[in-house]
Amino acid sequence: MNNNLWIKEEILWDEHKCIRFAAGGYEALIIPDVGGNVVELKNNDKNVSVLRTPKEDLKFDDFKNRPQVYGLPVLFPPNRIEDGTFKVGERTYKFPINEAKNNNYIHGFIKNSKWTLAKKDIVEDKAVVEVIFDFNKDKEAYKYFPHEFQFKLSYELSKDGLKQTTSVVNLSSEEMPVSVGYHSAFNVPFIDGSKDSNCRVKISIDKFWKQDSRNLPTLESFEPEGEQKEFLNEGVQVSKHPIESLFSLKDIDLNGKSFRGACIEDASKNTRVVYEMSEEYKYLVIWNDMGDKNYTCIEPQSSIINSPNVKLDRSVSGFKTIKPNETWSGVCKLYVENM
Repeated sequence: MNNNLWIKEEILWDEHKCIRFAAGGYEALIIPDVGGNVVELKNNDKNVSVLRTPKEDLKFDDFKNRPQVYGLPVLFPPNRIEDGTFKVGERTYKFPINEAKNNNYIHGFIKNSKWTLAKKDIVEDKAVVEVIFDFNKDKEAYKYFPHEFQFKLSYELSKDGLKQTTSVVNLSSEEMPVSVGYHSAFNVPFIDGSKDSNCRVKISIDKFWKQDSRNLPTLESFEPEGEQKEFLNEGVQVSKHPIESLFSLKDIDLNGKSFRGACIEDASKNTRVVYEMSEEYKYLVIWNDMGDKNYTCIEPQSSIINSPNVKLDRSVSGFKTIKPNETWSGVCKLYVENM
């Protein structure tokens, strides 16, 4: 076995099978039984632990019930739906209220579901792992979302880091609403021996979007100012105070190249973690769980929070539908580099 390029199965949490794979100095761990989630990503050459990973003493049921604070959990639909309800055409969708204090539906229904390992292969200098989630009438959530579809997550690990391709194909006979996001949880700091105060988060912000007391967008957007502008320029220390902010994204210049997404920089270690997103991801939420837990969630979304209900043109909100047999797809990349 190539010491730098391999894929192997291992057992975590009793009988639950996981896939660990490595390439180009990176190593990743995926848990198909819960959302197809990559819960660990390391750059061993630089001693960087990128993602917040469940600790060994965490019980499986506790992880399954709250996977959104570990790794790269996929949200479909992402974030919040006002009153759990929206309408597309003549069809009304009604989801259960699972954020009672705000009367919202939150974080979607596939992040906790069991996925199927579809592929694990070494392709040239890359380790490739794919998982799929087939949604049909047999699934409990079908009564809330009556469309058959297949979700696929393709992970490609190489010396360039982790490339994640997300696709969802409509297998139903009607147009299907699509909004995709991630609740990606990053270690801050990401290098042993460093401090969270050394780390700054930068985001390619277009506009800041105001939210109401229910964390739903008010449809007021502003040019970034104050701390918001710091995200765009020198970066923000995310351990100072609680943060939950919604931004639309744009392409900016980063090291002479066009860039969309976010990065976490540790100047004391001359190292940054880069989270690059394709143009399909139009919005981003940053949330730091009160700012005292050594992690922050950087959450790309294909559409704004509550997008089916907002009074915005779809070209702005990002909300869309796909026709039968049509596919939505987006790409994110995660890698570590010197500053």
